[in-house]
Amino acid sequence: MSSADRLSRQDDRAAHRTKWRRLLKLVLVPIVILVVGSIGLRLAAPHLVSSALVRSALASAVSRWTGHDVSIDDVAEITFWPEPQVTLTGITVSRGKGASRQILGEIDALSASFSLLSAVRGQPRFNAFEFVRPKIRIERGADGGLDWSNEGRLSEAVRSVMPSGAGGQQIETGMDADVGTVDVVDGEVLLVDAASGRNFEARGVTAEIDWPKLSSALSGKASFTYDGAPVSLKLETGAPLLMIGGQDATISVSAEVPGMTGKFAGAVNLRHGIAGSSDIELSLTDVSAVAALAGVRVAGTESWKKASLKTRLIKADDEWRLEDFNFGVNDSRGQGFLAVRRAPDSRPMLSGTLALDHLELEDLLQALSIEIGDRADVRLPSLTRWLDFDLRLSAGTATLTPFELENVGASLIGRGDQLKLVIADSEFLGGSLSARISGTGDGFSEGAELAVMISDARLGDLAKGLALDGPAIAGTGSIDLNARLTGAGWRRNIETMSGTLRISSNAGELQGFDVDGIRRFALDRAYFQLSAAGTGHLDFDRFDMRARFANGSAEIERCVFVGADQSLSFSGIIPYSRKALAMIGELSPSSSAPSEGAVRFFIGGGFADPVISPIPPAASANP
Repeated sequence: MSSADRLSRQDDRAAHRTKWRRLLKLVLVPIVILVVGSIGLRLAAPHLVSSALVRSALASAVSRWTGHDVSIDDVAEITFWPEPQVTLTGITVSRGKGASRQILGEIDALSASFSLLSAVRGQPRFNAFEFVRPKIRIERGADGGLDWSNEGRLSEAVRSVMPSGAGGQQIETGMDADVGTVDVVDGEVLLVDAASGRNFEARGVTAEIDWPKLSSALSGKASFTYDGAPVSLKLETGAPLLMIGGQDATISVSAEVPGMTGKFAGAVNLRHGIAGSSDIELSLTDVSAVAALAGVRVAGTESWKKASLKTRLIKADDEWRLEDFNFGVNDSRGQGFLAVRRAPDSRPMLSGTLALDHLELEDLLQALSIEIGDRADVRLPSLTRWLDFDLRLSAGTATLTPFELENVGASLIGRGDQLKLVIADSEFLGGSLSARISGTGDGFSEGAELAVMISDARLGDLAKGLALDGPAIAGTGSIDLNARLTGAGWRRNIETMSGTLRISSNAGELQGFDVDGIRRFALDRAYFQLSAAGTGHLDFDRFDMRARFANGSAEIERCVFVGADQSLSFSGIIPYSRKALAMIGELSPSSSAPSEGAVRFFIGGGFADPVISPIPPAASANP
């Protein structure tokens, strides 16, 4: 490389460095001037900005926003670093004069950031508000709307807002205004609800609200205590003015209270409630705690520990539909479809189809105000108080203590004070069971009809489940029960039932009835207990029993065990409410065993171990 080339390159580098120095000066000088000017302006601000001006401007701003009278006790503090901010104390928002004056809000301290240049020009613009210990009163009219009877900027925007696409809102450009952020610290909000006649008060309110402009979307979160319970909320809406004004607005809300979390996404209307289609999720980890907080308890939920719900709620005319309805109670899950329809001058009708993993039949009956067992003396309100029914139910398993059914198909139909529950089919103790119960009155207070049909079930397991003492039938068999029921607590008041019962079986054994022992003792004893005769059993090829029962006692019309060698028959009464027997029995030889004579006897006493008293042949000839 020649010396000339080297000198040329050195000149190029020097020229390049000179250009960069000039560019750096062009950038740095304005920045330095801006920084120095900003610092100087802040240093001079206390002399340029009047606290009285800021106080008056903020009071005017609050008054313009609310449309009500605003009074301020004092300007507690004005700071200019790191940003201009004013704090006012003793703010009161009211309407009316003299005796009719009404306090709408009181704020211990209100802080707001403001533009320094706008304050220097004498028209400070505020944003980033913080309310410390505010007490706010909101009134909701009988029509469900909020009371915005004023001429404030917010009220004007609410009255002029219109819906826009994608769940948003739009207002005239001249009505739009900056809002900014609003923080609330340790506040109280009182909602006076004329629609329900109740007051709702939230205490210890802490909130963060982000609302850049009146025309823009709003998001916020809040925590407070209601009725002594902590509550957390998060809210997002693209149409806050529509929501405030009582029009349909799309919102997304999540809430958390002790024992429950919930999410809602859809359209709401402060006047008419939920509108259109909405997605709802609820998860209850402590049902009793949530019920106590809400002040609502429904019969049949006493055993619920946890519950969950997820559904799409659709409102159409006079019908509410719960589509894609998924729910859980304790460890059972279910899904289906529900609809609630309200016709004029009638109760709402709940209809639909539900498929459950497991169904507690006793809870279902209790929810319908049908008490079959020992429950609390204080009866909780039942679903039949508010609703009519037309439901189809299916369950993998169902429990009616102490029994369990499988693959259950059922229906529930209720109109007014008439109710019918039908188990169309189910698997039960190796066989099948179908049942129907129908009645009238609250909790069937005016009576009910019960029909139960059991086929090819294990009769011995049935007896164990019913805790029946004494001899038991082992084998498969069928049962037909038809009964008239009155009164509550059927297990306690079994004597209130009346009807007919038939039990039959093709083969099995009568356990705890030792035929040989009875024949032996009948030869020389006047009476003996059944257990003393031995622990044998009677094999039979056919069994048939028919009885009528009422007032706690059954009359045996026919009871025959037919075996290969001999037959056994009974007649008499069974006072089952006292777990007692009073019957005549007879052991008869079959044609294949003519050498054994017939033995007649009286059997009475308790179920567990009745007493047998043989009837001598002479006595049997002349009863």
